[in-house]
Amino acid sequence: MDKKTACAHVPEPSEFEYTTRDAIIYALGVGARAKEDLSYVYENDEDFKVLPSFIVAPGFQAHTLMDWPGVEFDLQKVLHGEQYIEVLHPLPAEGKLKSEARVVDILDKGSGALILGNVTTFDENGRKVAIQQFSTFQTGSGNFGGDRTSPHEYKAATVPDRAPDAVIEQKTSVDQAALYRLGSGDMNPLHVDPQFAKMSGFKTPILHGLCSLGFATRHVIATWAGNDSNKFKAIKVRFSSPVLPGQTLVTETWKTGNRIVFQMKVKETGKVVISNAYVDLLEASELPTVPVDLIAKL
Repeated sequence: MDKKTACAHVPEPSEFEYTTRDAIIYALGVGARAKEDLSYVYENDEDFKVLPSFIVAPGFQAHTLMDWPGVEFDLQKVLHGEQYIEVLHPLPAEGKLKSEARVVDILDKGSGALILGNVTTFDENGRKVAIQQFSTFQTGSGNFGGDRTSPHEYKAATVPDRAPDAVIEQKTSVDQAALYRLGSGDMNPLHVDPQFAKMSGFKTPILHGLCSLGFATRHVIATWAGNDSNKFKAIKVRFSSPVLPGQTLVTETWKTGNRIVFQMKVKETGKVVISNAYVDLLEASELPTVPVDLIAKL
């Protein structure tokens, strides 16, 4: 890893054009349902909205580390460590976006290198609509003499030491990853190809971490924002453990003002898969409103 070279590299902006159809496929990929989430999955709904986490699609396209100068990159050794997303303006139903990507730091974690990549996205009028930070961990690339922490890193949250204020659970489909990859543009074969998954150290293809993030975003918006995605401001997550398509996601939430701290578990195993996470809302409801069929079954 060559931090100086990586941080100095300025690639050409990435252009991304999408339609309502693309936004709908993404919404379905993160578990949106026609009955409860019509405004996210039906283009003729009078209140049609694009889920804010859809911004990962242009972000992922722009954040290409495969041939980034100064970065060692091996697809079979890469793990998505953390993600931060801040949406400054709601995404239009369709449009053209332009994203600028930068590597802002490379941290030496000993067992691997943590690459911090920022993506800033603008609409076709040049207005900044979102910023993101991808934290990519590459195993076996550490011990290069770099720093272990960075002032550029968006910090994770601390989960309160009390029972959650609302718990949401939703079973994923065995085909969740196959659908999500089409809506997000993340075509990594790890999530669909059994042979590639085995070469990467997994028994079977795993769900994208950003797919779990999308589920969590929906769960928090439905529970604490009246299912109004325009109240979404930001999300920060730490990916702690893989999810298998078909498993049940349980999102435990704690209200702290307009910040909803949460963690996500797999019901079948009890493992935490997203930890130390939060969603910042522009306005949070005083009381939660969990969709009836998503109320956790204790």
